[in-house]
Amino acid sequence: MKTLYSSRVAKALKLLKASGRRDALAISSNPLPVRSRDTHFPYRQNSDLFYFTGSQAEHITLLLRPYADEPVVLLVPPEDKAKAVWDGPQPSIRPLARQLKAEVVVSSDHLKTLIALVRGADTAYLQSIPGTASAALKAELSARSSLASRGLPGALVEAERFTARLRTIKDSHEIKLIKESAAVTSEALLNALPLLQSGTSEHEIAAFLDYFYRASGGEPAFGTIVAAGNSAATLHYQGLSRKLRDGEFVLIDTGCELNMYASDITRTIPVGDSLAPQLKDLYDIVLRAQMMAIKKVKAGVLMSDVFLTAAKELTIGLKYLGILKGPLPQLLKKQAYRPYFPHGIGHSLGIDVHDVALGANDRVERLEKGMVITIEPGLYFSKPVGPLPACGVRIEDDVLVGSRGAEVLTAGVFPKGLEHLLSMR
Repeated sequence: MKTLYSSRVAKALKLLKASGRRDALAISSNPLPVRSRDTHFPYRQNSDLFYFTGSQAEHITLLLRPYADEPVVLLVPPEDKAKAVWDGPQPSIRPLARQLKAEVVVSSDHLKTLIALVRGADTAYLQSIPGTASAALKAELSARSSLASRGLPGALVEAERFTARLRTIKDSHEIKLIKESAAVTSEALLNALPLLQSGTSEHEIAAFLDYFYRASGGEPAFGTIVAAGNSAATLHYQGLSRKLRDGEFVLIDTGCELNMYASDITRTIPVGDSLAPQLKDLYDIVLRAQMMAIKKVKAGVLMSDVFLTAAKELTIGLKYLGILKGPLPQLLKKQAYRPYFPHGIGHSLGIDVHDVALGANDRVERLEKGMVITIEPGLYFSKPVGPLPACGVRIEDDVLVGSRGAEVLTAGVFPKGLEHLLSMR
């Protein structure tokens, strides 16, 4: 009986075999990240390895070779009894091996063993993550002379170039997990609302959100951004040193990672119960741009067209505010919006908050049914411009691409209409 992970492994083997070559894929667990000297950050599994195995085990490598007698191999280290005293015993790999119909190979020298196991392959898909056995194999094969490499893979390709072909389209199980993650993020934001008042520090709000995720069985999917007033003009602001003030916005970009799947939501919320008319106009411009961009999303559409839809609305808004002047077509042609909208419209989302995608540099190019992406237009002013103070507004949701449109997976987050937000304070 096929399980979720054995089905994914079977798909990968089929895809490797379809090349007509003798292709191999080696994916290793992440190394334990050092915090300082002999202390470490909490462990997080490699996303590709988790996708195929659901395992959090350290120091293992999954090797797929459809051309071999044993097409699926799990390479594991010998039992370390001394380590078990401090950290507890590692869970047995045998149940996973049975599930994947994998041969378990125990070795204290993973590099040497991997070299033997990939002998006979034409192409090897390998990782570049320092400290992994897969990356060590890649470095070793790259450094060998042609004579020493005889019988070993001649073509070395980044593993994510292969795994993205499977991970880009989400199955029903993944969509369910992303929805669950988004629901926790939504609940965290709602519970944080009482903190959004004059005098509260950005740090206090970020700490509350991170605590809420951990108390819910998850963790932050990325460094939580809480940016009040002019702090929001810095896209990846991490200072968390400012206090909120009445009459300004606080931008919160946050997401829970639950069961290894991420969500990513941005809300820009007024502090206090009143807001200057020009800030209301700015918010409504960004909200309209987001709504129009989401409306554009469906299978077959270019991501660049979704971006241009938002850019057009933002440019119209900047003209209305008197910040840009001139004919709309000309402003769009010369990208006059770029100083105020310097980033893309969104990214792929899944096990990684910036998930793998098939385009250049992991950028989504053409939308396909089953993709999950973010839609996140924004306008930013690092100094006062026209009627606006230094500030930033971004609104972000996670959407599932369908054949006829988009399903907003984060629709349960509190309403985005400005008047509603003001009335909730």
